[in-house]
Amino acid sequence: MKKYALVVAVISLLALAQVSVQANIDRHQKNKIETMLYLPSGNYIKPLALGYNQMLADLLWIKTVAYFGDHFFTDKEYPWLFHMLSLIIELDPRYDFPYYFGGIVLSLEVSQVENANKILGKGMEAYPEKWEYPFYSGFNLYYHLDDSLKALPFIQKAADLPGSPPFVKTLVGTLILKSGNREGALSFYRELYQNTSDPMIRSKIEEKVNKIRSERSSDVQSH
Repeated sequence: MKKYALVVAVISLLALAQVSVQANIDRHQKNKIETMLYLPSGNYIKPLALGYNQMLADLLWIKTVAYFGDHFFTDKEYPWLFHMLSLIIELDPRYDFPYYFGGIVLSLEVSQVENANKILGKGMEAYPEKWEYPFYSGFNLYYHLDDSLKALPFIQKAADLPGSPPFVKTLVGTLILKSGNREGALSFYRELYQNTSDPMIRSKIEEKVNKIRSERSSDVQSH
């Protein structure tokens, strides 16, 4: 009971550990400057949890959601979001939702692709069987950074994991083609065609193969 009371006291102190970082407010501006929440690194916060890591991770998750919501409806700036998510993951690596949230929101909403993929990289370590984490990593590189070459190994990894949907495998061929390897894309699609019996997927593959062949023929004729 003493240990539990100490943990409750520590969590209460953490909940109140808000340091006001108030900038000089221009009286003629209507924008409000946020009162920042200071959170220490995981090296300091984990010993304070006294083994109740999941409890503290839950508390920080509630704060993170509130923090994101406040900024989403105001200035859409989130300078502490990556740090807060990293702390939650460090406290409880098996808490899977922060991986999804960080991997998607940090890239789509905050334009922090590198930080998003750092979160997803930790997700791949904690859940190597999940296809979603390498897929989102590859998607971030492909969609946000337009880097097919860097995205390809992540999408390929996702496609090879059990449970990945057919469109992920099709996307592998698209990325091979985007990287300039037309023959490699054709080879991949042929193999994919032979290893699927779904008529809809086969139809889509045929369309892609025919398109690649048509483009190849046009290139030959132009030369």
